[in-house]
Amino acid sequence: MPVVNYTNNRQPALVQFVASHSSPPSQDLCRGIFQGVLGQPGLNPTENGLVLEQSGDIKGLALVFPEVPIGRSIIELMTVPELAGSPEVQALVESAVARAQALGVNVAHVCVPSDSDRGTLLQQLGFSHVRTYLDMLWSEDSLPKLDLPAGFSARPFRNGDTALLTRVQNNAFTGSWGFCPNTEEQIEYRVHMANSTKKGILFLFDGDNPAGYCWTVRVPAESGPRGMIGMIGITPEYRGKGISRHILQAGMEHLLQSGSKEIGLEVDGDNDPAVRLYTSTGFKITGQRHWFERVFPGT
Repeated sequence: MPVVNYTNNRQPALVQFVASHSSPPSQDLCRGIFQGVLGQPGLNPTENGLVLEQSGDIKGLALVFPEVPIGRSIIELMTVPELAGSPEVQALVESAVARAQALGVNVAHVCVPSDSDRGTLLQQLGFSHVRTYLDMLWSEDSLPKLDLPAGFSARPFRNGDTALLTRVQNNAFTGSWGFCPNTEEQIEYRVHMANSTKKGILFLFDGDNPAGYCWTVRVPAESGPRGMIGMIGITPEYRGKGISRHILQAGMEHLLQSGSKEIGLEVDGDNDPAVRLYTSTGFKITGQRHWFERVFPGT
């Protein structure tokens, strides 16, 4: 079962392969998101995409996302369940690691569910567990009203806000574990992906000063598309002032008004203030995701 490079003529079959891992109510969204992922700036799937095939059928996929500014690559993997732990999956992971190393980065990161047997395989291939993220879900009957502090306002993304969003996001997250500063080209592209809407990107202002933002998205789920708090960040000068709750509230209100019955998010388990915020808002932990790291010697 060979591991081969991604080619554009494989895209329709790959889109169908990825969509088949989602439940029927979410398959159209899954297709749209994956097509957007393949086209995003910097990925270059013909160089950084690997496909596991058997008699012409796709059995697995690895995408290597270069984040050269911070010296790492992220490897995303998807394989059919019947190959779990097999030599074929090991060959796919090894090929992806080799591609990541060829990019000249210092480390490769892979994120897998905590109940996946892939963690054992990664450790056999020289990876170590370095971070735990929590899956959290909100499904309360209602969201209590929360007024903005005096002088603060919230508004959605407008045409021409790409530079603002890029600046606010980079200010909020640069220096955080695993964050690679974004370019305006990358932000503009992601604003228009199938899982995102301009109305779902909310800014929080103190007068004319941007204090933070919340970027909501939709993701596939068993019951249909689910609203997600994709990213929420506060600029450094406004941290510790209790305003995170307000921009979170704005994002949740948008998702509820858009028809979401439940709201999910992922958060770094080491980020105690964020975990406390989400827990106090009614989010419950539903699972964990483990980040594994392999350091490349001599880089």
